Amino acid sequence: MMIGHTDTIVAVSSPPGRSLRGLIRITGPQTVNILKQLTPGPPGSALENSPERKSPSGRTSNTQTSLLAATSNPNTSTAVNPSCGDLPLPPRYLTATAIVHRGFRLPCLAAFFQGPASYTGHDMAELQIPGNPALLDRLVHQILGLGARSAEPGEFTFRAYLSGKLDLTQAEGIAATINATSEAQLHAATLLREGKLGHFAQEAAEHLATSLALVEAGIDFTDQDDVVPIGPDDLWDRLSQVHGQLDTLLRNSRRWGAVEALPRVILVGEPSSGKSTLFNALLGEDRAVTSPIPGTTRDLLTEPLALERDDGQTIEVMLIDLAGLDNPVGALDHAIQKTTRQAIEQADVLIHLGPVEPAPHVIQVAAKADMQPSQSQATPQGLPVSAHTGRGIDELKKRITQAVGNRGVSIQAQKLALQPRHEETLRQAADHLDQAQQWVLPQQGQRTLDDMELIASSLRSALNELGALGGQMTPDDVIGRVFATFCVGK
Repeated sequence: MMIGHTDTIVAVSSPPGRSLRGLIRITGPQTVNILKQLTPGPPGSALENSPERKSPSGRTSNTQTSLLAATSNPNTSTAVNPSCGDLPLPPRYLTATAIVHRGFRLPCLAAFFQGPASYTGHDMAELQIPGNPALLDRLVHQILGLGARSAEPGEFTFRAYLSGKLDLTQAEGIAATINATSEAQLHAATLLREGKLGHFAQEAAEHLATSLALVEAGIDFTDQDDVVPIGPDDLWDRLSQVHGQLDTLLRNSRRWGAVEALPRVILVGEPSSGKSTLFNALLGEDRAVTSPIPGTTRDLLTEPLALERDDGQTIEVMLIDLAGLDNPVGALDHAIQKTTRQAIEQADVLIHLGPVEPAPHVIQVAAKADMQPSQSQATPQGLPVSAHTGRGIDELKKRITQAVGNRGVSIQAQKLALQPRHEETLRQAADHLDQAQQWVLPQQGQRTLDDMELIASSLRSALNELGALGGQMTPDDVIGRVFATFCVGK
C-alpha cells in the first residue's frame, strides 16, 4: 500500500477550512533538518535553544504526541497512549518561534518529538500556524521542497503500527474516533482505541500458542512412550477455556452497525408548525434556523439526541427535522417533498405536530402550548409542548424513550463494538478451535494424544486468525483497507 516507510512525510492535519490555528505534521529522518531550514537566525536556533520540558518525575520526556488534537498550551501537549488512556505529557521540545516563508517571518508554535518515543516511532514535528488554507498549503509545498513528500491517507498511524506503537485494532479505533458522529460511536471507538480487543486477542493467542507448542512437542517425541508433553484431558481443558472466552466475547459484544444505526426520530408537520423550534428545544441548542416564514427548512437536519432511561442508562437517537408537509408547486418543491416522505417511511418514531391517525410509533404533539395556557394535560390534539417555556419537553423526551424501547444505543455500555472484520475473524478462530476439540473429545481418558498433526493444524489455523486480529499475521490487502479509511495527515 504505502512505499518508502523511511521517507520524511508531511501533511496538513487540521480539518479543512479556516480556523484560528492550522496544524502541519512532519515525520521521518529529515524532520530535524527541515526544522532547521525553516527557522530564522542561526541554523536551528529555535530547535536548539528550546528548553527540554521535564516530566513530573523530573526526567526529560520523549513521548507520543496527540493524533487527534494539537496542543493549545505552550507547556504541555496531549498524548494518546493506547495502553493507559489520554495523559497530559510534554513533548521533547515545544517553543513559540517563527519560520521563514517567502522572505517573511510567520508566527509558529513548533513541537518536536524525538523518535523512537514519538507517535510514529520516527522524529516528528507539529507546526501550528494561522489556519488560513492557502497559507497552510504554501508552507506544505515549501517543506516538500526541503526533502519531504506528501503523506498518504493514514500514513502517520500506519508508521505507528509498523513501529509497534499500536496494533491494527487500535488503528481502527483511531479511524473510528475521527469519523464518529455521536457519543455512542465515540465511546465504542474509545474502547477499541484503548486496545481492549487487541489485548483480548493477544492473551487468547498466548494461551493457544502454549497449547500448540505442547502438541507439536508430542509430535517430536512420538516414538518415545515415556515422554507426554500434554495429555487429552489437559488439552481439552485448555481449549475449552479459550473457546469459552471467544464465545463470551462474541455473545457480549455488539455489532458496529448497531452503534452507527441510531433509531431515527423524525419531526413531522405542516410548514411553520414549530418543528425546527422544537428540534432546537429538544437538543438544548440553536441547531436549526427558525423563522415564521413558511418553508425555512428545505433539507434534512440530523443531530444525535441523548435520552435517559428509567434505569439510569443514557441512550442516543438521531433526531431529524424535515421540511413541512405541503402541496408542492415547482420542481424544487416536488424534490423536497419526495425526500421528506422517504425519510418519514424510514422513521422509527414520528413526532407529529398536529392531527394524525394514532399509531404505536407516532407521538402526537400540540406545539406552541404557551399560546394556549388553559391546556395542562394531553388533549385530542396531542401532548401540549412549548419550546419557548420548556413546557412538556421533559415529558416528550420520556415518551420518545418509551417509543424507542431497546433500540436506543447506550452511550455508557462497556460492550465492545465489533466491526465486520473483527466478528468474522473471531468466529473463524472459534470454528478452528471447535474442530480441534472434535479431534480431542473421543480421546479423553487416554494417556497420550492421537492424530496430533490434525489437532496441531487446527490450532495453528485458530492462532493465525487471532494473530490477524491485531495485525501480527494479517495479509497486506487487509492492512491496506484499514488505513485507506483514514484522512491525510492522520
